[in-house]
Amino acid sequence: MKPTKRNCFINILRKVRINFLKIYYARGSAHEIALGAAIGAFWGVFPTFGLSTILSLLMYKFIRFNLLAAISGAFISNPLTSPFLLLISYKVGSYFIATDIQLNYANWYKNIPEVGYVLLIGATVVSFVTSIIVYYAIKYLVQKRSTPLKT
Repeated sequence: MKPTKRNCFINILRKVRINFLKIYYARGSAHEIALGAAIGAFWGVFPTFGLSTILSLLMYKFIRFNLLAAISGAFISNPLTSPFLLLISYKVGSYFIATDIQLNYANWYKNIPEVGYVLLIGATVVSFVTSIIVYYAIKYLVQKRSTPLKT
């Protein structure tokens, strides 16, 4: 059976939901879970192209956080979101670094160093902002999960 675009989209949504539930029900303090998700989201948004899990594991040696939440948070970047994240990172980077690059198919390879620099600056900003948003959102949800309902 040949996979269709609809099936691929549904599979990506299913993985996003599963990873969110892993973070939501992870064990540990709200800070550890939120920090893990934020670190994973940082490396997921940053253009590491498959190294986000390894970088999260390396950071785990130095900072105490929930590793499962970090690995799940890294899945913020997937085939559906990667082009969007790269475009946003480039746009943010070009806001900070003035550039007059004309991106087109014919000469894209000539501009790789300059585009890469702009992209890294933008990705750093976007990753940092995303990780802060993820940290506070996950911390709020985990704290809300652990507080008993008033009757």
